[in-house]
Amino acid sequence: MIGREREMEALGAFYDNTQTNILTVLGRSGMGKTCLLKEFTRNKQCLYYTAYSTTDQQQRALFAKTAGITIGEEANIPQLSDILEKVTEMSAEGRVVLVIDHYCDFAKSDDSYQKVLHEFMTEKWERGRVKLIMCDSSYLQMEKLVNSPKSIWKDMSPITVELNQISFTDSAKFLDGAEPLLAAEVFGITGGIPVLLELANEEIAKGYDRKDTVWKIIERIFLSKFFGFKGAAESILNKELREKAYYDRLMYALANGCQRVNQLSEKLGRPKDVVVPYLTTLMKLGLVKKENPVTEPTNRRKTRYSLVSDHDRFWYQVIVGRYDEYSIGDTESIREYWEENRDAFMKPVFTRICREYLKRQSDENRLPFIINNVGNWWENDETTGTSVDFDLMATGEAEGKSAYAFGRCFFQEKQVDMLDVKELIDLTKKIHNKVTTFYLFFSVSGFAENVRTVSHTIRNIMLIELKDML
Repeated sequence: MIGREREMEALGAFYDNTQTNILTVLGRSGMGKTCLLKEFTRNKQCLYYTAYSTTDQQQRALFAKTAGITIGEEANIPQLSDILEKVTEMSAEGRVVLVIDHYCDFAKSDDSYQKVLHEFMTEKWERGRVKLIMCDSSYLQMEKLVNSPKSIWKDMSPITVELNQISFTDSAKFLDGAEPLLAAEVFGITGGIPVLLELANEEIAKGYDRKDTVWKIIERIFLSKFFGFKGAAESILNKELREKAYYDRLMYALANGCQRVNQLSEKLGRPKDVVVPYLTTLMKLGLVKKENPVTEPTNRRKTRYSLVSDHDRFWYQVIVGRYDEYSIGDTESIREYWEENRDAFMKPVFTRICREYLKRQSDENRLPFIINNVGNWWENDETTGTSVDFDLMATGEAEGKSAYAFGRCFFQEKQVDMLDVKELIDLTKKIHNKVTTFYLFFSVSGFAENVRTVSHTIRNIMLIELKDML
């Protein structure tokens, strides 16, 4: 499966390990959880049940049907224990994988379901003969049902496989023949979500020019009244939270550049000690991440927050910000805004792509230095509420000595010139560490000739173009 090699390896290790028999698979809708598990269980003895949000009786009827149990009248619907005995029979022939997809719907149908299932795993099924996989997209409910200290499963130490967005290079493999710039824009709009990449590829196949193709993809994902993507942030907030309005406003503020707690507090009109728990909840949902300067990982005064998915950022920045136009179907105004602000939106996307590339090159020993940690560094201006930063900063080693790598990522139509180079080098002087230093410049439009000349004469200046990153 594209981009899921590590997850497949984790599932394989789980299957072979007789000491660990419970695994949870988490990830927002569209990440490919079901496809991953279907591929994993192919050619294995498996009972794969997809639960439904329904009553106890219908849940058992559906489960029994999946297990191959014939039901006559409603009065004959078997109990859960009778259905699970089918797994017992299967285990006599060898190891069985029992997958319960949409596990939260299954557990909520009846309070006794988890207890019955737990009894079979601990008392009736020989250790290692039945491997239980519980899959769902609800982070908070799965935390409560499976992974919390009060969960009935705590004694069995379940392990977790989480599906996140796939990388830029893997995303490009979904897009047949897309040139690098188009692939980068699609990666940003879709957030590296496989189901959206597949949809985008359908539009690419129609052969429009790049700008029209991107817009057709935007229309299908965000503007079609017939497309309600369940993995969208608003759907997640509606499903998981009660105070959706405050969280929604927080997501909007994050998407539009507010990254610090004091800024977010001002936007929400709530004190900072209220905002922080909101942010913590959004992090548990996998919607928000926090970051500290790579050289100051414990400096709380410099903590910044941002959205995990660029797909979510597009929704809140481009669509929600023009909700009046969206509600009346004025797509031309939205397209005009997108065209004017495309480069600004794509800058963080390109930075993510550059970070992935840098880490991959280091892992494959293709750099003149080894990366131990990669992130960013910034300095806050408390007076203006702004900050100055690099786009990327990595710490590591070069020839046995400590090394820093500073990077700038240019998503712009003009080539990178010497002023851009000088600006980065001057900024690095704010970090007064006498270590080996490398300067990395990433560009979608190439480099001026004098910049190329300088990079040939100074070995610690590296120039990387988007077309070379795939």
